[in-house]
Parts: sequence; C-alpha cells; structure tokens
Amino acid sequence: MTSPSASTLAPVPQTGRQPSPETEPADRSLWAQLLAVVRDLSGAFDALASDPDPEIRTLGRRAAQRRPPNPNDYLALGDRCARRSLRDNTLDSGYAAKTIAAYTRAAAAAPHAARAALLDYAGWIAHAGRALGGYEALSAARLVCERVAQLDLVGSDSPEQRRLLADAGELRERLERLFEDGAGGVVAELVIAERQSRLHCDEGQMQLRQSRPDAALAAFDRALAADEQNQRAWLWRALALTDLGRFDEALASYDRALALDPNSAGGWNSKGALLLELGRLAPALDCFERALVLSPDVSTVKAVYWLNAGKALYMLGRYQQAREALAESHRLEPTAESAAGLAACDEQLALAAKGGE
Repeated sequence: MTSPSASTLAPVPQTGRQPSPETEPADRSLWAQLLAVVRDLSGAFDALASDPDPEIRTLGRRAAQRRPPNPNDYLALGDRCARRSLRDNTLDSGYAAKTIAAYTRAAAAAPHAARAALLDYAGWIAHAGRALGGYEALSAARLVCERVAQLDLVGSDSPEQRRLLADAGELRERLERLFEDGAGGVVAELVIAERQSRLHCDEGQMQLRQSRPDAALAAFDRALAADEQNQRAWLWRALALTDLGRFDEALASYDRALALDPNSAGGWNSKGALLLELGRLAPALDCFERALVLSPDVSTVKAVYWLNAGKALYMLGRYQQAREALAESHRLEPTAESAAGLAACDEQLALAAKGGE
C-alpha cells in the first residue's frame, strides 16, 4: 500500500494576483526605519513583515507601509504563503496561519476576492489534512477550518460556515484518535498532556498571526497548564505579551523558555530583538552574539542574526564592527535591509574620517 504524499494532492489554490509595483526605491531611509526605537510596541508582531523568507518579508513590509493599502499585495502574499504551507510531505501550520492573515487583510478593499480565496484554501487544506494524516497535517487543517469559519466574512450559519465546522469536527476526531494510541497508564497520560499542550500552542500561534494577542495568550497559558515544560509555548507567549505591551512579562517568558533550552538560538535572537526595540542595546547585542554562536549552519538564519547584531552595533556607535556584521549578513543573504545598513555605516565612517583629518 502506497503512503499518501504531497504529489498526489491537487495544486494549492491561487488567486493569481500580483503585488503592486514598489513606489519608492530601497535606500538609507529603510535603514532609518529599521533602527527607530519603538516606544510603543503594542501590536508590533506582524507575521508577514517578519517572515524568515526574504521574498515574503520584503513584500509584507511593503504592503504594511503602503497608503492606502492595496489588496493585490495581500492576495499575492496569501498565494505565496499558501504554496509554502505544503512542505516536506506535510502541512506547515505557521504558513497556513499566514495565508489566512494575508487573505483577510485583503478583505477591506476586495471582500469577494478575499472570501473566495479563504474558502478555496480552507477546502483544499481540509482535503490535504485527511490525505496526508499525521499530527502536523491534521492539526494545521483543523486550525484553518476553525479559524476561517469564525470570520465575519464567511457569514454566520452560512452553508460555507457549516461545511467548515463539519470539516473541523472530523479533523479534530482524527487527532483525538491519534492521542488514544500508545502505551497505557502514566506514560499515556504524559503523552496526552504533551500533545494537548502542543495543540493549544498551535492554536495560539494561529490566533497571534491573526492579530488576536489576547486569545493567543490564553491559548499559550492553556498549553503551559497542560505542560509547563513546553519551551515553544513560553517563546510564543513572549510574543503575545509583547503585542499586548507587557514587556517585562515578555522578557520573563523568554527567560523561562531559555532556562528550558539555553541552546535555543531562536530564543536568544527573539529576546534580543525585544531588548533592541526597548533601547537596551548592550544586553540585546549579547543575545544576538549568543544566537550566532548557537545557530545552525543555515545561511538564511545566520543572515538574520548578523543583521540584528549589525543594528545593535550601529546604534551603539560601533560603526566598523556594525559594517563587518552587516557585510556578513549581506554575503549570506543579500537584502535591501543589509544593503541600506552598509550604506549607512559607510556614511558614518566617512564622516568620522573627515572629522579626524
């Protein structure tokens, strides 16, 4: 019997929209924006503008800054995230959540196109979850069906909402059957608690990416009530708290996550990013340096860590070191951000040299 695979699935549905042309060329003004110390970080978490994929991240930032917002930007972003939600023969709940976020943002100016995109995607992912099976696929599909069904755009008690809720119920039952497998007794209870914690954590990520930090925080707290050793839940909880403007609690949540896994490069980088935006430059740089030591040998990941270290060094006035960090980031993954940073460093170094003449 052949196991199900991504190759047997129907193509991921697409709207076919293209992003609007960039209105302003990337220049040093981009670097100035990135370095602005954020005095009010409430609502700061934008999953599209902070995506690790440079194409999505660049388009996400451009879409967020465009005035007035253009629905084609978000429909195109939704298409890109939808394609990335099918990865390694399973479903990625992170990109599934970002797909919903992008299409939903298009609804303000293009409600019919956004509604059609959301329903097409939800129908596809429900089928994909059933076909692929396994925790990741079933969980991602269930969360998408539940979240899309909750949107006002779908309509209360509409045929589409009833179908989505039925799909979500069936997918939840399949997940519960997965939980029932395995050993009995205390071992089974621990396994079930861990899986329930993971489900709540996935739900929280979906809520956070939909700009619902209160609901996300409640889900992360449920995850930790089920299993307080869930390191990912502590990390995501910190992001929700940051979105709510509760910065000291967010830093404490990062500390709990890092106590559980002190070798988490991503955890150190995320804590450093918050410290940087709060203007606490020296401890932020320390976090980024730890992240670089611990990071896997993946160029796209290291590029982000070097970029963040470069920002901290620049803000500390250590322009030569900042330039070296940004040059390494640009070597690993050339971006408009690193190019703008290098230009800013060169300008500062030239000014310093001129002043020393």
